[in-house]
Amino acid sequence: MGRTVFKLLRPIGFAVVALSVVACGNSRSVGNSPISTAVPAASNAASGPALGAWWDVNRKGLRTVLGVVGAAYQGPPLYNDGSYTGGSACMRAGVALLRAPSGSLFSVNLSTGNPSLAASGVDVNTSMVFSPSCASSLLYKRGSSQALLLEGLSSTPTVTNVVLPAGAAAVAVGDSGLILVQVPGTRQSAAIELIANGTDAPQSVTELTQFGGMAFLPGTDAALLADAGTSSVIKVSHLSGVMALAPIAGKAQGVSKPSAIAVSADGLLAAVVNQGSAVLRLDLSGASASSTVLCHCTPTELEPLTGNFAFRLNEPGAGTVWAFDGSSAEPRIFFIPSEQVASKLQRGSR
Repeated sequence: MGRTVFKLLRPIGFAVVALSVVACGNSRSVGNSPISTAVPAASNAASGPALGAWWDVNRKGLRTVLGVVGAAYQGPPLYNDGSYTGGSACMRAGVALLRAPSGSLFSVNLSTGNPSLAASGVDVNTSMVFSPSCASSLLYKRGSSQALLLEGLSSTPTVTNVVLPAGAAAVAVGDSGLILVQVPGTRQSAAIELIANGTDAPQSVTELTQFGGMAFLPGTDAALLADAGTSSVIKVSHLSGVMALAPIAGKAQGVSKPSAIAVSADGLLAAVVNQGSAVLRLDLSGASASSTVLCHCTPTELEPLTGNFAFRLNEPGAGTVWAFDGSSAEPRIFFIPSEQVASKLQRGSR
């Protein structure tokens, strides 16, 4: 059992990073219709270290987190001129997807700020899920059988229509385009089903007593499944061939009614959100013991930030944004203030 550690790192020494904004024309077209955005191009590119990015529903723009782990703050929103109504970012590759009111979907390289049309006719209420290395993304709506799979996000995205099993509640997508789907069953059970590339017929993977999260390992056809009913984590390998399931961790390693799971960029570590505001770090190689850190927050997700093993823990826009960093010898929790709070902290330190 890993030992409990609580360490709240106060963000200090915030890097003042200039942001210039652009959103100009695209470099590709869909069908025969070239698209350009209404905003000029170099004004939406962030010039400096960016730890994360997410759509701010209150400011109606893509908010970039400037700085590094432990010393970062939320910068002003980008793409907030009304051309877009929502979006999501995948920081491990520095890409984002933006939705326009017309239903067009644009892909953006955050270092250049240039949106290009990736798809059209997209439901404005769809959720976006990225693969571990940001190679693929799945757009879906809870309970709907219709979804869009985007592959090749870092270059020229291709779009494939996907049919999800009836009642799909949660999905995960792999770098190869494999899709795992959670379908709720009876008495909190959950069936996990697989949709392989180019097929609409789901294959049964396993059944969990209570769904606690799922995540693909980067660059592989393997995934981790968390079972909240048994407080365990299992690994399913060879999803594109002869599947094999193996236990990874349980109560003895600190797993306690998990609600989310994620994997590091190098595939060697896993983070698990436990009940009681705790985040567990697991060494998938078994070389080091598990460890737990507590948060003065209610973790609801593990959204990857820039780097190997850092994640946002809660949905932005509902108060303080909290994050987890598991890369050092002792994992830690830190908060990410807004630019107004960061400015006050900087003035107070002088």
